[in-house]
Amino acid sequence: MSQIDLTPIFQAVIALLAALITARLIPWIKAHTTTQQRANVAMLVNTLVYAAEQLYSTQAIPDRMQWVRGELLKRGYTVDAAEIEAAVKQMKLSEAFSVEVDVDEGDPPTDPGNTK
Repeated sequence: MSQIDLTPIFQAVIALLAALITARLIPWIKAHTTTQQRANVAMLVNTLVYAAEQLYSTQAIPDRMQWVRGELLKRGYTVDAAEIEAAVKQMKLSEAFSVEVDVDEGDPPTDPGNTK
């Protein structure tokens, strides 16, 4: 008597349900909260700007601004150039102020106020 392993089928159904919930239900819920919606759009713009920077540096895309606008339109958002430029400036500022920390693998630092 042969047994049929249904585990992959159940895993596929669960993955499909999770994808549907993520793709449909969560955005629908978030779309009904204006503050959350604006935060989502801002986060999406920032993410796309960072992605465009990476794709542009690898020469995968010729124009970053056009790519970001196209990706936003694919997702149903119309964002003016000023918001995209603001995200670009924010990205450049965060890169300019990023600090590299060099950690010494030796003894931990001592606290001068600790007299134990």
